[in-house]
Amino acid sequence: MVLCWVDAGLSVGLGPVSRGLALAEALAGYGLPCRLALAPDTTALAWLRLAGARPPVLLPEDEPALPRLLAAAGRVAAVIVDLKRPLTSTEAHALGAGRRLLVVDNGGANVAAADLVVAPLGCGAERDGRDLRPEGGRSPQWLVGPAYVPLRRVFRLAGDLRGARPSPPVVLVSMGACDPAGLTLPALESVALAREHATAFTVRVVANRRVPVWQRLPGVLRRLDALPVSPLRPDDMVTELAAAELAILSMGVTVYEAMACGVPAIVVGRSRADLAHMRPLAAAGAIVSLGLGWTEERLATAIEELLASPGRRAAMGLASRALVDGRGAERVARRLDAVLTPGCRADVGDPMRV
Repeated sequence: MVLCWVDAGLSVGLGPVSRGLALAEALAGYGLPCRLALAPDTTALAWLRLAGARPPVLLPEDEPALPRLLAAAGRVAAVIVDLKRPLTSTEAHALGAGRRLLVVDNGGANVAAADLVVAPLGCGAERDGRDLRPEGGRSPQWLVGPAYVPLRRVFRLAGDLRGARPSPPVVLVSMGACDPAGLTLPALESVALAREHATAFTVRVVANRRVPVWQRLPGVLRRLDALPVSPLRPDDMVTELAAAELAILSMGVTVYEAMACGVPAIVVGRSRADLAHMRPLAAAGAIVSLGLGWTEERLATAIEELLASPGRRAAMGLASRALVDGRGAERVARRLDAVLTPGCRADVGDPMRV
């Protein structure tokens, strides 16, 4: 059994939940059942039910999660941690004691206590952790680059299966599962500006029913003569992307899903951490990055330019799929399986009692 601790909620988004579900799918292929541990977020729990995931470990929201996690991790072979905040030293050492520890996309120094670190930043190959001080006799193996981003199994063949798109073309707008900065509405204002000059196109918005902007979307979309808003569901996103000629996205897992589908994307950021993810993707020609200080006019211009350039869109799609082929979860699962010794697997049970 593998325990996967993920962030979840409107304040942190659902990217870690999506990655956790992807890793659970891949680990099952190695005979390693996986159970997620998370806060009781309504949308996240619905996603787990849709995916047929094991009942999760529900973590308290008003007290430290570590005691509950340690109770659940008593007989597991490995713990996966995917948090927005840096992992603390106490957490890293406690969760890694007597079991393997895999940390996903975490910028804290305490990842030195892990066995494996998944770092989507950059476009390089795997590197070692010699620049970090080994902790407890461990020297972490680093899995670096977008090829290791865990995506659900449905995205493996998404690019190959993407056929003829509708006419007029569809521009997909999604600012993620939480949109804390309220980027959806200014993005739609940019769409309205682009429509004044660009070739005719249709707009599709994908959003979480629980975000504040949801109630305002029907009226805005009627004004744009857009398609009805689509509720954000993890298994439906591949279908939405397959129909899109262009996507307008905030930096997150959906960007990598679009890349796996070969969909050219204009990406906006909310934080410096987002910028760190966006820069190498833009440098590789896989996305158009508008950074943090974007304006409605800049986004409208980017939409117009890409819709007017089918050759550039095709080149971006090829560059995207060269970086992300949808098999990142399989690569990570294979490496985790490789570091599990027979001793790690022995006498490992299913911690369903907590």
